[in-house]
Amino acid sequence: MVPSSSRRTALLGIGSAVVGSTLFGSTASFADRLGSAESVGERGGQSTDDSPSSTAHDWPMARYDAAGTGYSPDASGPGESVRVKWRREPDDFSGGTGSPILVGGTVYATSGTLVALDAETGETRFSTQGSYRSSPARADARAYQTDTLAVASPRGVFGLNAGGGLRLLGREFGVERWHGPRSESRTTLFGPPTAPPPVVVDGRVYAAIPGTDHVVALDASSGRELWRASPDDELRRPAVRDGRLFAVNWPYQVTAYDAATGERDWQTQLDEQMVLAPTATSDAVVVPDRLGVTTLDASDGSLRWRFDHDGNATEGAATVAEDVPADSEDTVFVQSAGGDGRLHAVDLATGEERWSAPVSGEGTPVVADSVVYAAGHREIVAFDATAGDVRWRHETRLPVSTPAVGDGALYATTHGQIIALEADR
Repeated sequence: MVPSSSRRTALLGIGSAVVGSTLFGSTASFADRLGSAESVGERGGQSTDDSPSSTAHDWPMARYDAAGTGYSPDASGPGESVRVKWRREPDDFSGGTGSPILVGGTVYATSGTLVALDAETGETRFSTQGSYRSSPARADARAYQTDTLAVASPRGVFGLNAGGGLRLLGREFGVERWHGPRSESRTTLFGPPTAPPPVVVDGRVYAAIPGTDHVVALDASSGRELWRASPDDELRRPAVRDGRLFAVNWPYQVTAYDAATGERDWQTQLDEQMVLAPTATSDAVVVPDRLGVTTLDASDGSLRWRFDHDGNATEGAATVAEDVPADSEDTVFVQSAGGDGRLHAVDLATGEERWSAPVSGEGTPVVADSVVYAAGHREIVAFDATAGDVRWRHETRLPVSTPAVGDGALYATTHGQIIALEADR
Protein backbone atom coordinates (compact mmCIF):
# COMPACT_ATOMS: atom_id res chain seq x y z
CA MET A 1 0.00 0.00 0.00
CA VAL A 2 1.28 3.46 -0.90
CA PRO A 3 1.29 5.84 2.14
CA SER A 4 -1.17 8.72 1.89
CA SER A 5 1.67 11.21 2.10
CA SER A 6 3.30 9.56 -0.92
CA ARG A 7 0.03 9.74 -2.84
CA ARG A 8 -0.28 13.42 -2.00
CA THR A 9 3.29 14.00 -3.13
CA ALA A 10 2.63 12.14 -6.36
CA LEU A 11 -0.51 14.15 -7.06
CA LEU A 12 1.33 17.38 -6.36
CA GLY A 13 4.08 16.30 -8.70
CA ILE A 14 1.64 15.39 -11.44
CA GLY A 15 -0.27 18.63 -10.92
CA SER A 16 2.95 20.60 -11.16
CA ALA A 17 3.87 18.74 -14.31
CA VAL A 18 0.50 19.58 -15.86
CA VAL A 19 0.83 23.22 -14.87
CA GLY A 20 4.35 23.34 -16.19
CA SER A 21 3.29 21.64 -19.38
CA THR A 22 0.43 24.11 -19.79
CA LEU A 23 2.66 27.10 -19.24
CA PHE A 24 5.73 25.97 -21.10
CA GLY A 25 4.60 23.28 -23.49
CA SER A 26 1.76 21.18 -24.77
CA THR A 27 -0.64 19.44 -22.40
CA ALA A 28 -1.39 17.10 -25.28
CA SER A 29 2.20 15.84 -25.52
CA PHE A 30 2.28 15.57 -21.72
CA ALA A 31 -0.87 13.45 -21.85
CA ASP A 32 0.75 11.23 -24.46
CA ARG A 33 3.80 10.64 -22.28
CA LEU A 34 2.14 10.20 -18.90
CA GLY A 35 0.56 6.78 -18.41
CA SER A 36 0.02 6.57 -14.67
CA ALA A 37 -2.73 9.15 -14.16
CA GLU A 38 -6.45 8.55 -14.63
CA SER A 39 -7.51 8.25 -18.25
CA VAL A 40 -10.35 10.23 -19.78
CA GLY A 41 -13.41 8.04 -19.91
CA GLU A 42 -15.16 5.42 -17.88
CA ARG A 43 -12.31 3.28 -16.53
CA GLY A 44 -11.78 5.42 -13.45
CA GLY A 45 -8.28 5.29 -12.02
CA GLN A 46 -6.87 3.19 -14.86
CA SER A 47 -4.59 4.32 -17.62
CA THR A 48 -5.53 4.14 -21.28
CA ASP A 49 -3.05 2.39 -23.55
CA ASP A 50 -1.61 4.28 -26.47
CA SER A 51 -3.93 4.44 -29.47
CA PRO A 52 -3.98 1.13 -31.32
CA SER A 53 -1.67 0.42 -34.21
CA SER A 54 -3.31 0.26 -37.62
CA THR A 55 -3.81 -3.11 -39.32
CA ALA A 56 -4.86 -4.37 -42.74
CA HIS A 57 -8.39 -4.89 -41.40
CA ASP A 58 -8.86 -1.25 -40.36
CA TRP A 59 -11.63 1.04 -41.59
CA PRO A 60 -9.83 4.31 -40.75
CA MET A 61 -12.41 6.88 -41.91
CA ALA A 62 -15.96 7.14 -43.17
CA ARG A 63 -16.33 5.33 -46.53
CA TYR A 64 -12.98 3.61 -45.86
CA ASP A 65 -10.53 5.93 -47.65
CA ALA A 66 -9.93 9.52 -48.68
CA ALA A 67 -11.18 8.76 -52.19
CA GLY A 68 -14.51 7.73 -50.65
CA THR A 69 -14.59 4.37 -52.45
CA GLY A 70 -16.31 2.56 -49.56
CA TYR A 71 -14.38 -0.56 -50.59
CA SER A 72 -11.70 -2.44 -48.67
CA PRO A 73 -9.80 -5.16 -50.56
CA ASP A 74 -8.59 -6.70 -47.27
CA ALA A 75 -11.58 -6.48 -44.93
CA SER A 76 -14.31 -9.06 -44.50
CA GLY A 77 -17.65 -8.94 -42.72
CA PRO A 78 -20.43 -11.37 -41.88
CA GLY A 79 -20.90 -12.86 -45.33
CA GLU A 80 -23.39 -15.72 -45.37
CA SER A 81 -25.33 -15.20 -42.14
CA VAL A 82 -25.52 -12.74 -39.28
CA ARG A 83 -26.08 -12.35 -35.56
CA VAL A 84 -25.50 -9.59 -33.03
CA LYS A 85 -21.99 -9.75 -31.60
CA TRP A 86 -22.65 -6.94 -29.14
CA ARG A 87 -24.83 -3.89 -28.71
CA ARG A 88 -23.89 -0.95 -26.50
CA GLU A 89 -25.58 2.24 -25.33
CA PRO A 90 -22.72 4.38 -23.97
CA ASP A 91 -23.48 7.22 -21.58
CA ASP A 92 -24.09 10.57 -23.30
CA PHE A 93 -24.16 8.87 -26.72
CA SER A 94 -27.41 9.86 -28.38
CA GLY A 95 -28.81 11.06 -31.66
CA GLY A 96 -25.85 10.06 -33.83
CA THR A 97 -25.91 8.07 -37.07
CA GLY A 98 -22.44 9.00 -38.30
CA SER A 99 -20.38 6.10 -39.57
CA PRO A 100 -18.02 4.58 -36.97
CA ILE A 101 -14.42 3.75 -37.81
CA LEU A 102 -12.20 0.82 -36.85
CA VAL A 103 -8.51 1.23 -36.00
CA GLY A 104 -6.35 -1.50 -34.48
CA GLY A 105 -9.15 -3.22 -32.59
CA THR A 106 -10.86 -0.04 -31.40
CA VAL A 107 -14.19 1.27 -32.69
CA TYR A 108 -14.57 5.06 -32.59
CA ALA A 109 -17.95 6.76 -32.93
CA THR A 110 -19.31 10.26 -32.35
CA SER A 111 -22.63 11.80 -31.43
CA GLY A 112 -21.36 14.97 -29.82
CA THR A 113 -19.50 12.67 -27.44
CA LEU A 114 -16.50 10.74 -28.81
CA VAL A 115 -16.63 7.09 -27.72
CA ALA A 116 -13.92 4.44 -28.10
CA LEU A 117 -14.99 0.79 -27.70
CA ASP A 118 -13.12 -2.50 -27.74
CA ALA A 119 -14.02 -4.03 -31.12
CA GLU A 120 -14.10 -7.57 -29.74
CA THR A 121 -16.17 -7.01 -26.58
CA GLY A 122 -17.83 -3.62 -27.01
CA GLU A 123 -16.49 -2.47 -23.67
CA THR A 124 -15.85 1.26 -23.39
CA ARG A 125 -12.17 2.22 -23.50
CA PHE A 126 -12.84 5.91 -23.05
CA SER A 127 -15.37 8.61 -23.87
CA THR A 128 -15.13 12.37 -23.89
CA GLN A 129 -17.86 14.97 -24.24
CA GLY A 130 -17.82 17.68 -26.85
CA SER A 131 -19.65 18.84 -29.95
CA TYR A 132 -18.07 16.29 -32.31
CA ARG A 133 -20.62 15.44 -35.00
CA SER A 134 -18.84 13.99 -38.01
CA SER A 135 -17.28 10.58 -38.36
CA PRO A 136 -13.64 10.74 -37.28
CA ALA A 137 -10.69 10.08 -39.57
CA ARG A 138 -7.49 8.50 -38.27
CA ALA A 139 -4.24 10.39 -38.91
CA ASP A 140 -0.66 9.45 -38.14
CA ALA A 141 0.51 12.47 -36.13
CA ARG A 142 4.29 12.88 -36.18
CA ALA A 143 4.41 15.03 -33.05
CA TYR A 144 2.69 12.48 -30.78
CA GLN A 145 3.01 8.92 -29.62
CA THR A 146 -0.66 8.25 -30.38
CA ASP A 147 -2.76 8.79 -33.48
CA THR A 148 -4.87 11.87 -34.05
CA LEU A 149 -8.56 11.69 -34.91
CA ALA A 150 -9.70 14.50 -37.20
CA VAL A 151 -13.36 15.32 -36.61
CA ALA A 152 -15.72 18.14 -37.56
CA SER A 153 -18.32 19.87 -35.45
CA PRO A 154 -20.61 22.88 -35.89
CA ARG A 155 -17.72 24.86 -34.30
CA GLY A 156 -15.05 23.79 -36.80
CA VAL A 157 -12.47 21.03 -37.24
CA PHE A 158 -10.64 19.39 -34.33
CA GLY A 159 -7.70 17.06 -33.84
CA LEU A 160 -8.33 14.65 -30.94
CA ASN A 161 -6.06 12.26 -29.06
CA ALA A 162 -6.94 8.73 -30.20
CA GLY A 163 -5.59 7.45 -26.88
CA GLY A 164 -8.08 9.49 -24.89
CA GLY A 165 -5.91 11.95 -22.97
CA LEU A 166 -6.03 12.25 -19.17
CA ARG A 167 -8.47 13.18 -16.43
CA LEU A 168 -6.83 14.87 -13.48
CA LEU A 169 -8.43 16.67 -10.53
CA GLY A 170 -11.77 16.71 -12.35
CA ARG A 171 -10.38 18.19 -15.56
CA GLU A 172 -9.46 16.70 -18.92
CA PHE A 173 -6.04 17.22 -20.47
CA GLY A 174 -4.70 16.35 -23.88
CA VAL A 175 -7.95 15.30 -25.55
CA GLU A 176 -8.19 18.21 -27.99
CA ARG A 177 -4.78 18.60 -29.60
CA TRP A 178 -5.80 21.38 -31.90
CA HIS A 179 -8.83 23.35 -33.05
CA GLY A 180 -8.45 24.16 -36.71
CA PRO A 181 -10.41 26.68 -38.76
CA ARG A 182 -13.59 27.83 -37.02
CA SER A 183 -17.07 27.67 -38.44
CA GLU A 184 -19.10 30.74 -39.13
CA SER A 185 -22.23 31.17 -37.03
CA ARG A 186 -24.98 30.13 -39.43
CA THR A 187 -27.54 28.46 -37.18
CA THR A 188 -30.96 28.54 -38.84
CA LEU A 189 -34.46 27.28 -38.12
CA PHE A 190 -33.11 23.86 -39.13
CA GLY A 191 -30.35 23.95 -36.51
CA PRO A 192 -26.56 24.33 -36.70
CA PRO A 193 -24.62 23.65 -39.92
CA THR A 194 -23.91 20.07 -40.91
CA ALA A 195 -20.41 18.71 -40.32
CA PRO A 196 -19.09 16.71 -43.31
CA PRO A 197 -16.44 14.15 -42.28
CA PRO A 198 -12.80 15.13 -42.87
CA VAL A 199 -10.48 12.85 -44.85
CA VAL A 200 -6.79 12.16 -44.27
CA VAL A 201 -3.96 11.56 -46.74
CA ASP A 202 -0.23 11.44 -45.96
CA GLY A 203 -0.31 13.52 -42.80
CA ARG A 204 -2.81 16.05 -44.15
CA VAL A 205 -6.41 16.59 -43.15
CA TYR A 206 -8.78 17.82 -45.86
CA ALA A 207 -12.12 19.16 -44.72
CA ALA A 208 -15.11 21.25 -45.68
CA ILE A 209 -15.48 23.80 -42.89
CA PRO A 210 -19.03 23.58 -41.51
CA GLY A 211 -21.16 26.65 -42.12
CA THR A 212 -18.78 28.11 -44.71
CA ASP A 213 -17.99 27.81 -48.42
CA HIS A 214 -14.37 26.85 -47.66
CA VAL A 215 -12.42 23.63 -48.09
CA VAL A 216 -9.04 23.47 -46.35
CA ALA A 217 -5.89 21.39 -46.05
CA LEU A 218 -4.45 21.13 -42.52
CA ASP A 219 -1.34 19.62 -40.97
CA ALA A 220 -2.54 16.55 -39.05
CA SER A 221 -0.10 17.09 -36.17
CA SER A 222 -0.75 20.76 -35.48
CA GLY A 223 -3.95 21.74 -37.30
CA ARG A 224 -1.99 24.45 -39.12
CA GLU A 225 -3.77 25.62 -42.24
CA LEU A 226 -1.81 24.80 -45.41
CA TRP A 227 -4.25 26.17 -47.96
CA ARG A 228 -7.87 27.23 -48.32
CA ALA A 229 -10.21 27.43 -51.30
CA SER A 230 -13.80 28.54 -51.77
CA PRO A 231 -15.70 26.45 -54.34
CA ASP A 232 -19.11 27.74 -53.15
CA ASP A 233 -21.73 27.18 -50.47
CA GLU A 234 -23.09 23.93 -48.92
CA LEU A 235 -20.09 21.70 -49.45
CA ARG A 236 -20.14 17.92 -49.08
CA ARG A 237 -17.36 15.58 -47.92
CA PRO A 238 -14.40 16.00 -50.31
CA ALA A 239 -12.66 13.13 -52.10
CA VAL A 240 -8.86 13.01 -52.51
CA ARG A 241 -6.88 10.72 -54.78
CA ASP A 242 -3.67 10.84 -56.81
CA GLY A 243 -2.87 14.44 -55.92
CA ARG A 244 -6.33 15.89 -56.62
CA LEU A 245 -9.11 17.00 -54.30
CA PHE A 246 -12.66 16.94 -55.63
CA ALA A 247 -15.29 19.16 -54.02
CA VAL A 248 -19.00 19.39 -54.82
CA ASN A 249 -21.50 21.97 -53.65
CA TRP A 250 -25.17 22.71 -54.04
CA PRO A 251 -26.81 22.82 -56.40
CA TYR A 252 -24.74 21.29 -59.24
CA GLN A 253 -21.05 22.30 -59.15
CA VAL A 254 -17.94 20.06 -59.16
CA THR A 255 -14.43 21.49 -58.66
CA ALA A 256 -11.01 19.84 -58.76
CA TYR A 257 -7.98 21.25 -56.88
CA ASP A 258 -4.31 20.38 -56.65
CA ALA A 259 -4.20 18.64 -53.25
CA ALA A 260 -0.70 19.94 -52.53
CA THR A 261 -1.23 23.62 -53.31
CA GLY A 262 -4.98 24.28 -53.44
CA GLU A 263 -4.78 25.65 -56.98
CA ARG A 264 -7.91 25.01 -59.01
CA ASP A 265 -7.52 22.51 -61.85
CA TRP A 266 -11.02 22.70 -63.30
CA GLN A 267 -14.66 23.38 -62.48
CA THR A 268 -17.84 22.17 -64.14
CA GLN A 269 -21.60 22.39 -63.62
CA LEU A 270 -23.85 19.37 -63.97
CA ASP A 271 -27.33 19.34 -65.47
CA GLU A 272 -28.90 17.75 -62.41
CA GLN A 273 -29.27 19.57 -59.10
CA MET A 274 -28.62 18.50 -55.50
CA VAL A 275 -25.23 16.88 -56.04
CA LEU A 276 -24.02 14.56 -53.29
CA ALA A 277 -20.54 13.66 -52.00
CA PRO A 278 -18.09 12.57 -54.75
CA THR A 279 -16.03 9.39 -55.10
CA ALA A 280 -12.62 9.43 -56.81
CA THR A 281 -11.30 6.54 -58.91
CA SER A 282 -7.92 6.17 -60.62
CA ASP A 283 -9.03 8.36 -63.55
CA ALA A 284 -12.56 9.57 -62.86
CA VAL A 285 -14.82 11.21 -60.28
CA VAL A 286 -18.27 9.76 -59.61
CA VAL A 287 -20.92 12.26 -58.49
CA PRO A 288 -24.38 11.07 -57.40
CA ASP A 289 -27.35 13.40 -57.28
CA ARG A 290 -31.06 13.31 -56.64
CA LEU A 291 -31.95 11.32 -59.76
CA GLY A 292 -28.82 9.40 -60.75
CA VAL A 293 -25.04 9.32 -61.11
CA THR A 294 -22.65 11.29 -63.32
CA THR A 295 -19.06 10.24 -63.99
CA LEU A 296 -16.50 12.84 -65.07
CA ASP A 297 -12.95 12.55 -66.31
CA ALA A 298 -10.64 13.33 -63.39
CA SER A 299 -8.16 15.28 -65.53
CA ASP A 300 -10.50 17.87 -67.03
CA GLY A 301 -14.06 17.34 -65.75
CA SER A 302 -15.46 16.24 -69.11
CA LEU A 303 -18.51 13.97 -69.10
CA ARG A 304 -17.99 10.22 -69.42
CA TRP A 305 -21.48 8.87 -68.78
CA ARG A 306 -24.74 9.46 -66.99
CA PHE A 307 -26.93 6.84 -65.24
CA ASP A 308 -30.49 7.74 -64.19
CA HIS A 309 -32.29 5.83 -61.47
CA ASP A 310 -35.10 8.39 -60.91
CA GLY A 311 -34.91 7.63 -57.21
CA ASN A 312 -35.09 11.04 -55.53
CA ALA A 313 -31.99 10.48 -53.36
CA THR A 314 -31.17 13.34 -51.03
CA GLU A 315 -28.40 11.65 -49.02
CA GLY A 316 -25.65 9.11 -49.55
CA ALA A 317 -22.71 8.59 -51.86
CA ALA A 318 -21.60 6.12 -54.50
CA THR A 319 -19.24 3.25 -53.72
CA VAL A 320 -16.67 2.02 -56.26
CA ALA A 321 -15.25 -1.49 -55.91
CA GLU A 322 -12.25 -2.55 -57.97
CA ASP A 323 -12.44 -5.91 -59.79
CA VAL A 324 -15.86 -6.61 -58.28
CA PRO A 325 -17.30 -8.92 -59.49
CA ALA A 326 -14.06 -10.88 -59.87
CA ASP A 327 -12.28 -10.66 -63.24
CA SER A 328 -14.53 -7.81 -64.40
CA GLU A 329 -14.47 -4.06 -64.70
CA ASP A 330 -14.95 -1.99 -61.55
CA THR A 331 -18.50 -1.49 -60.29
CA VAL A 332 -20.34 1.54 -58.93
CA PHE A 333 -22.92 0.82 -56.22
CA VAL A 334 -25.50 3.50 -55.42
CA GLN A 335 -28.79 3.57 -53.49
CA SER A 336 -31.93 5.34 -54.64
CA ALA A 337 -35.01 6.29 -52.66
CA GLY A 338 -37.79 6.05 -55.24
CA GLY A 339 -40.67 3.73 -54.38
CA ASP A 340 -39.35 1.46 -51.64
CA GLY A 341 -35.71 2.19 -52.59
CA ARG A 342 -33.20 0.16 -54.58
CA LEU A 343 -29.50 -0.67 -54.70
CA HIS A 344 -28.02 -0.33 -58.19
CA ALA A 345 -24.83 -1.96 -59.52
CA VAL A 346 -23.44 0.00 -62.49
CA ASP A 347 -20.45 -0.74 -64.72
CA LEU A 348 -17.84 1.97 -64.04
CA ALA A 349 -16.52 1.89 -67.60
CA THR A 350 -19.83 2.16 -69.45
CA GLY A 351 -22.51 3.35 -67.03
CA GLU A 352 -24.69 0.33 -67.85
CA GLU A 353 -26.68 -1.19 -64.99
CA ARG A 354 -25.65 -4.74 -64.08
CA TRP A 355 -28.38 -5.42 -61.54
CA SER A 356 -30.61 -3.76 -58.97
CA ALA A 357 -32.27 -5.01 -55.81
CA PRO A 358 -34.74 -3.55 -53.30
CA VAL A 359 -33.45 -1.88 -50.14
CA SER A 360 -35.47 0.37 -47.85
CA GLY A 361 -34.28 3.86 -48.64
CA GLU A 362 -31.25 5.92 -49.56
CA GLY A 363 -27.80 5.63 -48.04
CA THR A 364 -24.17 4.79 -48.78
CA PRO A 365 -23.33 1.12 -49.40
CA VAL A 366 -19.91 -0.35 -48.62
CA VAL A 367 -18.15 -3.39 -50.09
CA ALA A 368 -15.81 -6.01 -48.62
CA ASP A 369 -14.99 -9.57 -49.72
CA SER A 370 -17.48 -9.49 -52.64
CA VAL A 371 -20.38 -8.52 -50.36
CA VAL A 372 -22.27 -5.22 -50.57
CA TYR A 373 -23.58 -3.95 -47.24
CA ALA A 374 -26.40 -1.43 -47.61
CA ALA A 375 -27.95 0.46 -44.73
CA GLY A 376 -31.63 1.08 -45.33
CA HIS A 377 -34.06 3.09 -43.26
CA ARG A 378 -34.24 0.57 -40.41
CA GLU A 379 -32.17 -2.32 -41.65
CA ILE A 380 -28.79 -3.49 -42.90
CA VAL A 381 -28.84 -5.83 -45.89
CA ALA A 382 -25.96 -7.91 -47.31
CA PHE A 383 -26.02 -8.54 -51.07
CA ASP A 384 -23.87 -10.75 -53.26
CA ALA A 385 -21.83 -8.25 -55.30
CA THR A 386 -21.97 -10.35 -58.47
CA ALA A 387 -25.69 -11.00 -58.85
CA GLY A 388 -27.42 -8.91 -56.19
CA ASP A 389 -28.86 -11.86 -54.28
CA VAL A 390 -29.69 -11.14 -50.64
CA ARG A 391 -27.43 -13.01 -48.24
CA TRP A 392 -29.01 -11.72 -45.04
CA ARG A 393 -31.12 -8.91 -43.65
CA HIS A 394 -30.84 -7.45 -40.13
CA GLU A 395 -33.54 -5.17 -38.73
CA THR A 396 -32.35 -2.30 -36.53
CA ARG A 397 -35.75 -0.69 -35.70
CA LEU A 398 -34.04 2.72 -35.88
CA PRO A 399 -32.24 4.63 -38.67
CA VAL A 400 -28.75 3.23 -39.05
CA SER A 401 -25.40 4.63 -40.23
CA THR A 402 -23.19 3.64 -43.09
CA PRO A 403 -21.30 0.61 -41.72
CA ALA A 404 -17.61 0.02 -41.14
CA VAL A 405 -16.35 -3.49 -41.91
CA GLY A 406 -13.27 -5.35 -40.72
CA ASP A 407 -11.93 -8.69 -39.55
CA GLY A 408 -15.20 -10.60 -39.94
CA ALA A 409 -17.46 -8.04 -38.27
CA LEU A 410 -19.61 -5.07 -39.22
CA TYR A 411 -20.03 -1.97 -37.02
CA ALA A 412 -22.73 0.69 -37.22
CA THR A 413 -24.47 3.31 -35.11
CA THR A 414 -28.15 3.93 -34.56
CA HIS A 415 -29.70 6.62 -32.39
CA GLY A 416 -28.01 6.06 -29.04
CA GLN A 417 -26.52 2.67 -29.87
CA ILE A 418 -23.40 1.17 -31.39
CA ILE A 419 -23.81 -2.35 -32.75
CA ALA A 420 -21.46 -5.06 -33.97
CA LEU A 421 -22.63 -7.89 -36.23
CA GLU A 422 -20.79 -11.14 -37.01
CA ALA A 423 -21.45 -14.37 -38.87
CA ASP A 424 -23.99 -16.67 -37.23
CA ARG A 425 -21.82 -19.71 -36.72
